[in-house]
Amino acid sequence: MPLPPQVEAVVSSNGLATDAGIEILQAGGTAADASVAVAAVLSVVEPYYSSVLGGDTWALYYDVDGGAVTSMNGIGPVGANATLADYAPRAGDYGMHQAILPGAWDGWMVWLSEYGELGLGEVLAPAIAVARDGYPVSAEMTFWLTQQEANIRNSPVMSGLYLRDGALISTGGTAYLPEMADTFDELVQAYDGEGDHASGVQAARDYFYRGPIAESMVAFSDQFGGYFTQEDFSDYEAEIVEPISIEYDDETTVYQNPPNSQGIAMLQALNILKDQDYSGLAPDDPDVVHRQIEAVKLAYVDRFEYVGGPDRAEVPVDELLSDEYAATQRERIDMGSAAEWPIEAGLDRQSTDTTTFHITDRLGNAAAVTTSLGGQFLVVGDTGIHINERMNFMSLDPDNVNVVAPGATVRHTSNPYMALRGGKPYLLGGNTGIDTQPQAQVQQFMNIVEFGMTPQESVAQPRFVSTAFPASNFPYAADNILHVETSYSLAAVDNLRGRGDNIAVGIGIFGTANILQLGEDGTTAQIGAEPRNETASGEVIPVG
Repeated sequence: MPLPPQVEAVVSSNGLATDAGIEILQAGGTAADASVAVAAVLSVVEPYYSSVLGGDTWALYYDVDGGAVTSMNGIGPVGANATLADYAPRAGDYGMHQAILPGAWDGWMVWLSEYGELGLGEVLAPAIAVARDGYPVSAEMTFWLTQQEANIRNSPVMSGLYLRDGALISTGGTAYLPEMADTFDELVQAYDGEGDHASGVQAARDYFYRGPIAESMVAFSDQFGGYFTQEDFSDYEAEIVEPISIEYDDETTVYQNPPNSQGIAMLQALNILKDQDYSGLAPDDPDVVHRQIEAVKLAYVDRFEYVGGPDRAEVPVDELLSDEYAATQRERIDMGSAAEWPIEAGLDRQSTDTTTFHITDRLGNAAAVTTSLGGQFLVVGDTGIHINERMNFMSLDPDNVNVVAPGATVRHTSNPYMALRGGKPYLLGGNTGIDTQPQAQVQQFMNIVEFGMTPQESVAQPRFVSTAFPASNFPYAADNILHVETSYSLAAVDNLRGRGDNIAVGIGIFGTANILQLGEDGTTAQIGAEPRNETASGEVIPVG
């Protein structure tokens, strides 16, 4: 029996993207259709964070018809021409050799095929319009362009996009990305050349991975020392895979993306932290924070030791997420002392930059998305495609499960989460910032579930970020520093220092977060839009 009309809502890091998602929902699109629209607009207005064309994506989808959560793995492999010997001397350098095969586009097309209702032209129309007509440059964009100024000036293509009369475009100016609009148009034309939705989606996939776009990217890769081959593209297909999950309490199941995503670290930390008595405590109580920090450390050590691409690493997921293992890990936490790297993994050894958004539709479907480029700023020729730098997240250690190898899949930092309560979507969330992601998500989830905060209060709450484990990206340092935001409780900071934490106040990658919380019957929603980001926004369309 169909559900009564459910609440429609979108929260993202940019108002233009949120508007696009709302437009698609009101046109009768599903959460999947709206997700593609939002992701495409973000590719235009936040080209330093994500790209549906040059990036990669992990996402979760609740399909009301099946009553189940699925995971979209839109992560491409390392190029076939890559070797550890060639990459290692260039690991810290800017360039095309930092890119893995972009898997996001195929993942989005899989979603349109499986869960979408609208045509490709309709869902890409907002992004094409924004790219052609231009959009206002935010202070955040000015910051990122300033960081990348040298690379922009060294590229005639990027200079044409981001310089005006020899100067970087700046806050209050207008940015235009016509080449990206052209590429979107070409994909729509490929779709429109077929007679039905399924064939059109496949045509758009083929145009990208087995047609002119792949040819352009391989040629650019060959010219500038990258690792792509034509076969890398033609052989690639994104997948819908089974998510991983834990039972947080009797009513709440928390889902994450499976390895090679690092999402398992959030679930491990929550498993350690659950079944504790938090009554009468606040989120910044030193005992609460210390438990969270130490649980995060233990989870991240396991991530470092065991999590890699499932094609070459047998990740012991069931054991890592078992209640028995969580209990043994919980016993390792010393409430009076902070652990420092090196920290032993709990099992015997087995043989930035990102954006996040969340959507629900009138049918009861829900999407939690984190999509990323990494930190590099590089446009591929005249395609308008901003390419990722995920090679920078591969290990140079031959004994590590995440070591550079041709065709390998990277241990990926993107990991949105979705919680169901009573079998229905309850919380959709994500936090950007490389290794910040799972640990900030733990804090935000507990802020709501254990401490009764609203989503907006939760994302506004000051964050901590531990670095007591090897970082995901080059040069992979384990700094043993606890970073806290300037507004963090001074009493908590002093107490944690007394337990041995080496604390840096106001310095760190705290990321940005967006949360969508649904009411029990699915007809109401609350949004938490990142207050640290001036462009973040959310909108709820009331039922009826």
